[in-house]
Amino acid sequence: MFTTMFQLIRNLILLGLLELTVGDETVTCFYSKECVLPCQSSYHDVIHWHNGPWIAHSFYNGADQLAHQNASYKGRTALFTDQISTGNISLILRGVRIEDSGKYKCYSSISSHSNEAFVNVNVKAPIQSVDIKFTDKTITCSTNKIYPKQTISWNIDGSPKEENSEDNQHLFSLTSSLPIQPDQKNLSYICYFRSGDGQVTYRASLMQDKTKINSGETATIRCPDSQGETGHFNLILTFDDSSEVLSYNGQTSLPIDKKWKDADVKLTPEGKITLHNLDSAKHAGIYTCERKTAQSRQIMRTSVQFNSGKTEFLWKYFFHD
Repeated sequence: MFTTMFQLIRNLILLGLLELTVGDETVTCFYSKECVLPCQSSYHDVIHWHNGPWIAHSFYNGADQLAHQNASYKGRTALFTDQISTGNISLILRGVRIEDSGKYKCYSSISSHSNEAFVNVNVKAPIQSVDIKFTDKTITCSTNKIYPKQTISWNIDGSPKEENSEDNQHLFSLTSSLPIQPDQKNLSYICYFRSGDGQVTYRASLMQDKTKINSGETATIRCPDSQGETGHFNLILTFDDSSEVLSYNGQTSLPIDKKWKDADVKLTPEGKITLHNLDSAKHAGIYTCERKTAQSRQIMRTSVQFNSGKTEFLWKYFFHD
């Protein structure tokens, strides 16, 4: 019985009386980038790509036929025209938009046969960067231009105030502000961005430190450690949030030695930054060491202060060899 039914279906397909339908594929496309919707068929005289009721792209009579193309796809679609004859009728979609999500139908035919395949397109705009900073009485974590919307949580208990908005491109901006007490500013604060299924997609951390030295001495600046991330990372040290002291792209050989404002700066293979021959007039201030990967941003802010001349004199008098 089964064999007879299989033969009947096969004969109907061969006679062109039954369309051949292929199982769905799923593709993730990234906002503003180029994406390829895969489709293969040996029938390629007529090709239509649909997203629901809208025509995304048509090809027949040996050329693109875009008179009935939906306006939202204008100038953004193409086929691999040099590969159609070998069966590649995949759709190239450029400048991907959030509204490009959907179930696409790839229809192809010749005079007596046709083929349909379906591609489910999910569009994402992943987090590119997160801003984390202290204000007077809060610590704030924020990002923008992401999709779909995510949630923010903290490693510290509290009642954060959350704000989110959606722009005309359907991209979301998220902000979470956590109240803190003055004596809590030396804690390590971490905010987590989570997708709808609870998975952490990005983490940002901020910690403050301080050190006090005498003029001419060496200061060690702490940088964030790896939290188990893999892959490429960047490290940058700035002074008072503006002047770059040192940068490292995760691939340059270590150690790194350089001059900065007459001070000797060194980044060791262990990830420590030392500043030698510091002068209170030029080098007192806030040093920010930032470690960044594709899924994280970690910031350590160190206040370098200098002892007064009197304190420095007494230190040298009593403790000098």
